[in-house]
Amino acid sequence: MMMASVDRPGENLLGITPDDYKTLLDRGWRRSGNIIYKPDMRGSCCQEYTIRLKSSAFKPNSKQRKATNAWSKFIHGIDYKRDQVQKYPISREEKRRKRLSPFNVVEKIHESEYATLKAKNPLEPAHKFEIVLEENNFTEEKYQLFEHYQKKIHNDEASEGGFKRFLCANPFKPPYSVDDKGRKIGAYHQCYYLDGRLIAMAVLDLLPDCVSGVYFMYHTDFSQWSFGKLSAVREIALAEEGGYEYYYMGYYIHSCPKMRYKCEYQPAEILDPECYDWHSFNDDFRKILDVKPYYSPSLETILTTEGSEQSMTLLKNYYINTKKGISSTHDDTVFTTDMSGVVKLEDISPIIDDTRILVGRKLAIAEMISGWEEMPIDEPGNAKHKIAEAIATLGLELTPKVIVCLALGQQ
Repeated sequence: MMMASVDRPGENLLGITPDDYKTLLDRGWRRSGNIIYKPDMRGSCCQEYTIRLKSSAFKPNSKQRKATNAWSKFIHGIDYKRDQVQKYPISREEKRRKRLSPFNVVEKIHESEYATLKAKNPLEPAHKFEIVLEENNFTEEKYQLFEHYQKKIHNDEASEGGFKRFLCANPFKPPYSVDDKGRKIGAYHQCYYLDGRLIAMAVLDLLPDCVSGVYFMYHTDFSQWSFGKLSAVREIALAEEGGYEYYYMGYYIHSCPKMRYKCEYQPAEILDPECYDWHSFNDDFRKILDVKPYYSPSLETILTTEGSEQSMTLLKNYYINTKKGISSTHDDTVFTTDMSGVVKLEDISPIIDDTRILVGRKLAIAEMISGWEEMPIDEPGNAKHKIAEAIATLGLELTPKVIVCLALGQQ
C-alpha cells in the first residue's frame, strides 16, 4: 500500500503532519521522499519489521565505543592530548573520576566537535570537525557526495532528480516547526564537515517522540572510521539529547545479512505486525525468526490462549500461508490477500460514508459518489472497496484526518 504527498506548481494541496506520520510509523509505514508505503509482510518473501531503540536505555557495545573514541583521537591529533595535559592539567581526583565513569553517549559523541573542544580550552585540534543540522534542501555539494557514495558503495548511477526526490523531498505539512517542548520537527540533513569539507550526511526525520533514520552516506576516503557505527551512535545521542526519546532504525529483514548490524544496537524493540504493540528484540525473538520469518507474538498469544481447535488450525494455516507466500492477481486487495495488521471490513463499514475525498480540486465526502449506496464494500474494484483499503491500512485513528484522492487528472 502506498500514498503520496500531492503538490501542483504553486500549490500545497495535501501532505501529512509529522505527528500523523509518527502514527503511521507505529503501524509499519515508512517513507521514501514524498512516497509513504507499507509492505505486505505476510505476502512478501522478505518480512520488513519496524525496529526502534529507547535512547536513554542504549548500551553501546565495545565496537561502538571503540569507533567513537577512535574518531575523537583522529580529530584531536597526536599533539592535542599532550598539550592539554601540559597547559591545562586536571587533578588526580578528576582523572580517577573520568577513568571510572561509564561511557556517556551524549558526552562522548560531542568530544570530537570543534565547538565542544574550543569551549574547554583554546588549543587547536588537528582537524576541525563540525556537525550542522539543516533543512533538507538540495546543494551541489550534497549531490556530489551522494553521487560518489552511489558509485563507490552501491555501484549504481545517480541523478540530481533522483537525489532530490529521494533525499530532499518530504511529505510533511508544515515542513518545519518547533513543538511545545522546544524540539525541532521536520525532515533534516545532518551534515558532517571535516576542515570545511562535507564528508558524510544523514537524512533524518525529527518527529514527535522519535528520531527516524532515513538514509546515510559518506565519502569512502573515510571508510576506515566505521561511519555506520558513528552515525548510528550520533543519531541515538540526538534522540536522547533532543528529548525525542526513541531512535527508529527503519526496517529489519531477518533474512538479509546486511541488516544484521541493526541487532547490535540494544536494547531494541520490534513492532508486532498484527497488533502494533512492541516486543523486546532480543536473541530469543531472533531465534524464532529463524523458524518463523513472519511472527506476531500478540496474535499467537491470542489464538493459543483461546485454545479452540478452530483457532489452532487458523494459527497453523497462518504461518503455512506466510511461508509459502501468497500469490497475487490483478484483482488482489488488502482484504483478499489477508494483509497483515489491517482494520477489518466490519469495523470500516460504519464510518466509510463520511470519508473525505478529493475529486479534481473539489472536496466532498464518499457517500456523494454516484451509486455509492449500491456498491458492495467487499467487492474488489469499486470505489467503496478501494477507499476501504486506504482506511484499513492507515488505521481508524487517522481516518477522520484522511483525504482520499480520486480522479486527480480532472481539471
